[in-house]
Amino acid sequence: MKSIVAPLLLVVTAAVQAMGIYPYVQDGITLTGQLLFPILFALGAAYLARKGRPGAFGTAHMVVLIASVILVVLSLVGMSQRLPALYPTLILYYIAFLLLVVECALRIAGLPKKPRPADVDPEFDDAESTL
Repeated sequence: MKSIVAPLLLVVTAAVQAMGIYPYVQDGITLTGQLLFPILFALGAAYLARKGRPGAFGTAHMVVLIASVILVVLSLVGMSQRLPALYPTLILYYIAFLLLVVECALRIAGLPKKPRPADVDPEFDDAESTL
């Protein structure tokens, strides 16, 4: 379950920031995209976390988790104190979205490699044959 905490916090940050920006922009399609893509990346990262090797890129995942906690705290402080530098701002939204993309990329990189069949010669590549 600890693998899903960072993507969830980043989705919360992105959703809070996107909902705060909406009254100023008044664009429903932009809001839909700003809500949909972080959710899709978080679902992808959560799904890949179940399939990946345990402990792969552990330090990088910990850094993303710490950054996601900091972003949620900044968003909530900005929202409660009405600080325009922290809420609503696109900077925190894009940082959260970028961290979601990094988390998903780390999950993809942490997937186990597909084993090659034993009867295939590694020197021979089917793409180079002209048969």
